[in-house]
Amino acid sequence: MASMIRELSLKIANERDSELDACEFLDEFAKKCDFMTESIDEMRLAFIEAIINAKEHAPKNLPTGVETDVFTAFSFDGENLTIQVRDFGQGFNPTQVEKPDIKKKLKSANKRGWGLMLMEKLMDGVEISSFPPSGTLIKMVKKRVNIDPPDSGDLVRERKRIERLKYILGSFIDLSSFLCQNRDLETGLRSMLRILLGTLGVSRGAIYIADPAKDVMQCVVDIKLRAKEKFPLIKLSVTELQNLSGQESLEVSSLIARLNPAFFQTFTKEEAELVYLLKSDVEILGMLVLGARFRVEDNEPYDGDLLSTLARNISSAINTFKLMEQLKSANGELDTRVQELSAVREASQTISSELEMENLPFTVERIFQNIMKIGKFSLSIHDPSENRYTICQTGRELPQVLDLWSSPISRYVVQKMTPIFVPDIEKEKRFQFPRAKNYRTRAFIVIPVVVQEEALGLVSLTDRTDGQQMTDRDFNLAQLLCTQLGIALKNANLYKLGITDGLTHLYTQHYLKMRLSQEISRLRRVKSPLSLIVMDMDNFKSLNEAHGDFAGDTVLSKVSNTIKRQIRFNDIPCRCGGEKFAIILPDTHLRGAVVVAEKLRAAIETSKILHHATELKVTASFGVAPFEINMSLEQLLESGDCQLREAKAKGGNFVSNPEKASPKVSPEASPKVSPEASQKNK
Repeated sequence: MASMIRELSLKIANERDSELDACEFLDEFAKKCDFMTESIDEMRLAFIEAIINAKEHAPKNLPTGVETDVFTAFSFDGENLTIQVRDFGQGFNPTQVEKPDIKKKLKSANKRGWGLMLMEKLMDGVEISSFPPSGTLIKMVKKRVNIDPPDSGDLVRERKRIERLKYILGSFIDLSSFLCQNRDLETGLRSMLRILLGTLGVSRGAIYIADPAKDVMQCVVDIKLRAKEKFPLIKLSVTELQNLSGQESLEVSSLIARLNPAFFQTFTKEEAELVYLLKSDVEILGMLVLGARFRVEDNEPYDGDLLSTLARNISSAINTFKLMEQLKSANGELDTRVQELSAVREASQTISSELEMENLPFTVERIFQNIMKIGKFSLSIHDPSENRYTICQTGRELPQVLDLWSSPISRYVVQKMTPIFVPDIEKEKRFQFPRAKNYRTRAFIVIPVVVQEEALGLVSLTDRTDGQQMTDRDFNLAQLLCTQLGIALKNANLYKLGITDGLTHLYTQHYLKMRLSQEISRLRRVKSPLSLIVMDMDNFKSLNEAHGDFAGDTVLSKVSNTIKRQIRFNDIPCRCGGEKFAIILPDTHLRGAVVVAEKLRAAIETSKILHHATELKVTASFGVAPFEINMSLEQLLESGDCQLREAKAKGGNFVSNPEKASPKVSPEASPKVSPEASQKNK
């Protein structure tokens, strides 16, 4: 890099969207400094947070001579890139700002703290100097990563990709809550679009809103596209709107080019590269137009899913806003509906903020209990690797797998992807109800959780705790909640992509340590037990030498499926590398963990694994370790490894534990869990 471009200073006008212009300068500067793409993405996101912080607190509408703009500077010393952002507002004490988690971020009072936390997370160093009443200086440093050896680059990029993915999913929560908190549609949509463009590194964009009465879409938000001047209205006939609503994909660029050629003739490809449809079920709400990115690079495999999820979040927010506007003008009957939708809005925010798949069922169950007084709730989540629905264990004694053949109603709902509300089972003629005697009331609801024509889950509701029968209003409320649940499941699946092993679809070793740390902190608060199982395949090297690496991959894949079938939904299975696995068992005593390990050992020993018509016989050794209150995370892992070594020393195919107990396990055996297990995360 030439010495003449080692420093760059900018003055940013305190105007809306000006941070996007500044990002283009940062991207170009960092690229010339030979920073890797992932590092540039992190710097851009931190830079946006810093500028937004400075712009919000810089003085406005002051006499000439008083500085109201924001100043920024970039410098590079050959190893570190330093970003400085300076405003001349009232200043603040950064040590007194609470740095919240994602859930607290939803409160506007925590907005500044969230931004500061993100800067520290994304950068290698952050220093904030305040000069009350003369403003604040934010100084951030990013070290250039040298990939050595070269093959370690993928690990660095993967780690950075996970951090960026967590930031994007945090932004999703912003997108789904902005319009719920803003009464002005245009202001809310502009905030959403600005976050979207900054997050994805897109240079310009616009949002059009449909007016069904006039068969047009009107541009309501325009950032650097000048769409309000060039193309304020998109006229579409009833037939053309029907063609749009029938599209499976939300990406409709080519279809818009065919239906309305003038649109893409008006804008260059740089100005309008992609068009995404905004819709709720079959109702067209509008369109999202995105320009070219700051850098032209290959998209990540899930980039299309990411944009579709963003479009669905915008659609959900617009739809919620419209519903609330309609309810404001309703009579006394609808006033009750407003209160219910307000509860749904808060519930939607709570659901959207939960990124951990294991915690999601508990969160959703509490919401249905609080809003609808539901006594019996069950959530089944589709497992594509097994092509089955796993029933989430939230306290009720239910089977682990949903048998669609013995449950004709669930089978019907999944096949038709249509919700069912039965007000009175005695009058329902379509289905039989063998378990009706277990119901206190005569009504129940079954709703598929559908996203993009895919049934991601199934929700069953019955028995209100207040003894009242469920009504059509309950049915509508449940469907609203399940719509948001679908978005949450999609978000959780996207998050899971970054923390799971590609071969086994189990969690990674990095995630194992992160979750163990969280569980240890939790149990120290609630005084509940925790156990860890560490397992290793016996003679795996010999199997690879005899049958080849592909045979080893087949064994690892089949064994991981066996693990998932034998454990509970809220247990956390991880692959630690090679043929070694670990399973975190929350709310489980040592005896219960030994039972689980024995079940796994027996299931693996008796499993039939075929590779090229050859049956492979495999076994595994297990070490079981309970958590003691004075243990550190490292000590718990070492305890599990120690027990595993003892099992190996006994010849393998053995379960070792500190009490030296190895009970015989029947297929019906289940782990002993603490009384608090059903109240997990409450």
